[in-house]
Amino acid sequence: MKLLFSTILIIGLSAFSSCSEKTTPITETQPTENTDEQTTEPVLNQITLTGSFRSVAGVMNELSCYCSNGGYVTAEDRVVTAVCFDEEVASCEKITVTGYMTSRSIESNGPCPGGIMGFLKAQSYIVGETDY
Repeated sequence: MKLLFSTILIIGLSAFSSCSEKTTPITETQPTENTDEQTTEPVLNQITLTGSFRSVAGVMNELSCYCSNGGYVTAEDRVVTAVCFDEEVASCEKITVTGYMTSRSIESNGPCPGGIMGFLKAQSYIVGETDY
């Protein structure tokens, strides 16, 4: 089961990264304060996705091993993306989430086997319809 889920996740992430989803890159050079110099800092590509959300907070699910306030966003094209929030978010029919893709590695700790999982780390979200 874990192998199947990991394979589906990898395929989904590969397909997601090649899609033309709404992505907004952050400016790559950030000015430093009180100087005329600019420094190039590593930046993260923000991703925005919209779909239905199924929370797995408080449920024994593989994602629960990697974050406590997570769930899955299913887009209109049926691509499912694991998402982790800083706060608990209830399941809903429509959510727009902006964040960045990352992964976390854990060691076996009882109910959770060791492994690595990729997910969207939410920076902001809107539940319901949006104007854009």
